[in-house]
Amino acid sequence: MGIDEQKLITKWEKKIKFLNRPDERLYKAKNSDLIFVPIFEKYLAQYLSLKYHQKVLCIGCHSGRWVSTLDKVTNIKGFILDQSIRNLQSAMHIYPHYSYEIASTEKLPYKDKKFHYILINQAFDTFFDKDKLVVELKRILKKKGRILFYYKVNLFINRKQQLEQLFEPVDLEIDHITHFRGIEIYEVKHKGL
Repeated sequence: MGIDEQKLITKWEKKIKFLNRPDERLYKAKNSDLIFVPIFEKYLAQYLSLKYHQKVLCIGCHSGRWVSTLDKVTNIKGFILDQSIRNLQSAMHIYPHYSYEIASTEKLPYKDKKFHYILINQAFDTFFDKDKLVVELKRILKKKGRILFYYKVNLFINRKQQLEQLFEPVDLEIDHITHFRGIEIYEVKHKGL
């Protein structure tokens, strides 16, 4: 067996091992939240300006389609994280040039200060352990990086105050809130930057 064949076999063994990993618990998936995904996608396509080869982590992107939309406008380095391999399978075949991972909120599998942008394509209230998630997001976010996520609009809940209390212990702050077609989009950054 030649060297090229051995490399190919090793590559496929790694892929099979990855595809057979058990699911993790990151967020509670609800079909009703899927109607907000295209709204968040439109917002990002219209208003988010990325620079060449910035590292972008997308959490809960399922098919990866809108990361590809951002990639077409500006060539980015895309990383897609989800809780289930089944959610990622179609994206892995259509967009093989992105990096894929599954994880829970306990420990995100990335090194410190890696990402320019973290885009959360799942309603933020569906995440199981927001305290641990926020600590991990801060750890992997670059100094001038941004986290973007959304909530469904609710006129009776002051989410800004709740989020400020969540972000305060980890030195993150809400930089901007945008109301866009029935969702509130939050942009979060390191405190003082």
